[in-house]
Amino acid sequence: MSRELESLDSIMTIVCKYYGLNKNEVLSPNRSRELVTARQMFCTLARTYTRSTLKMMGVYLSRNHSSVINNISKMKDLCETDREMRHDIETIVETNPELCNINNYIFNIKTILQDEITSDMWKGSSKVDTLRGVKYFELVEALGQPTQTFEEGEKSSVEWVVRFGDYYYTIYDWKTYDREYTISELNVWSIGGKSSSIAFKSSLMNLIDAAYVSIRK
Repeated sequence: MSRELESLDSIMTIVCKYYGLNKNEVLSPNRSRELVTARQMFCTLARTYTRSTLKMMGVYLSRNHSSVINNISKMKDLCETDREMRHDIETIVETNPELCNINNYIFNIKTILQDEITSDMWKGSSKVDTLRGVKYFELVEALGQPTQTFEEGEKSSVEWVVRFGDYYYTIYDWKTYDREYTISELNVWSIGGKSSSIAFKSSLMNLIDAAYVSIRK
């Protein structure tokens, strides 16, 4: 299962658990009211919390693009008039905090905040790889704002500190000495860490690709 479908499957699991339904039934052609409601909820949550396209949602549900749009539209209308439906959405979101970070959860990548950084993360760390063909805005879309920014003239101007499983990596510009160039033009980044970056880089590129799909929606 691809990363994108894996994130959709996680959403479906959450919906089925909430409504007490079987996943295979929700994915079946059966149009009973409770199954239709579950599909509408799934499409709404997937549209809000994943980076999947409408086409990908349709592939997952074995339905066409217009069916997904209709499900989302119906749920939007219901939420405006049906207090119980609004309660359902609010409860699902409140009891499943991983929804708000479902893509990073699936891709096993978490951006570290500046106040979470400790010196132990970097003992023995060095450059381990290069990330090519990726622009600043794509990294922001995938990882959020940089963990750290540095003064003009420093060897790096921006840096993301990322946890991948049990390991920490950094993604940073190196010796551009020009923040504007880094933000608007740079497409070659350094990856720092203390272990092989093969699995991390692959997962990161998948996350960036999924984020790019979100930008183009």
